[in-house]
Amino acid sequence: MRGVYIIVEGLTESEFVNECLAPYFHLHGLYDVRPISLQTSPGHKGGDIKFDRFKWNAGVILKREKDILLTSLIDFYRLYKDFPAFQESKGIADVQERIAFLGNAVKEQISHDRFLPYIQLHEFEGLLFADKKGFNYLPDVPEDNKRELERIIDENPNPELINEGENTAPSKRLKKLIPGYQKPLHGPIMAIEIGVPILRQKCPRFNLWVEKIIAYCKPAAS
Repeated sequence: MRGVYIIVEGLTESEFVNECLAPYFHLHGLYDVRPISLQTSPGHKGGDIKFDRFKWNAGVILKREKDILLTSLIDFYRLYKDFPAFQESKGIADVQERIAFLGNAVKEQISHDRFLPYIQLHEFEGLLFADKKGFNYLPDVPEDNKRELERIIDENPNPELINEGENTAPSKRLKKLIPGYQKPLHGPIMAIEIGVPILRQKCPRFNLWVEKIIAYCKPAAS
């Protein structure tokens, strides 16, 4: 497999792929790793990931590129309700089972052996609570706020499970505790400081996704 194309939700995820994931995948022999922002209208890309656009873009990419794995990096937090099986999934109490159910439904809609759907639990910012290295890198964070950030890390051994509450979702906590927090600027920098190995160690769902990509794209033994 020549490489990996990753449908992303916005600029933050695009920078994360370019600056954090791509160098890591290079170590595993994957040299063509690209974030793909969805075309939402002529001349415009990024954001607004409704499923019809997601499916259309995925189909175009898979038809055009014959030797790549196509996957995605989109948030479960505020996922569009038009995603397949969204309403049915509400009856599943366990959030990890619910996301697996949604992923299977997406796979049924985009049935292709080079497509690997991935929905991040709950959102990209949850990954940033994997280690305090990311927070320590940022200047001007008050000491009390640093201690609160570290407390959140200590209380959440799996940061992916930090919730989707209106005021307590990972992104909301970062905005509250980091002065001037800007997701596209600070998010990728913090992820780089943490590093993919620690992200894989602390975030089981993210780890499984990375593992599947590497296994799928590994050259077959001769």
